[in-house]
Amino acid sequence: MTCYAQSSQIRQIRRKMREIMVNQAQSCDLKDLVQKFIPESIGKEIEKATSSIYPLQNVFIRKVKILKAPKFDLGRLMEVHGDYSEDVGVKLDRPAEEPAAEPTEVVGA
Repeated sequence: MTCYAQSSQIRQIRRKMREIMVNQAQSCDLKDLVQKFIPESIGKEIEKATSSIYPLQNVFIRKVKILKAPKFDLGRLMEVHGDYSEDVGVKLDRPAEEPAAEPTEVVGA
């Protein structure tokens, strides 16, 4: 915010910013939301929406915090990370572990 805007304008701008960010977060899933943060599309939308209240420039979202964790959906997780029907990897032959040497007590030390 700028020091030239009145406090009532600042409150209106913050209210509008919150509305836009909440609507964007609720309308898509976490992966799509992160993709919207990268090109600053939400910041541009905030600039357009608040231009009637006070002309803003260079609106950026610098910090994001998850207030409520999304529901865990195994199907969606597998969709994102790929569905591997077979085990991928190589089995290693490990030699059997040798028994550890028994500690001996040194008398007189």
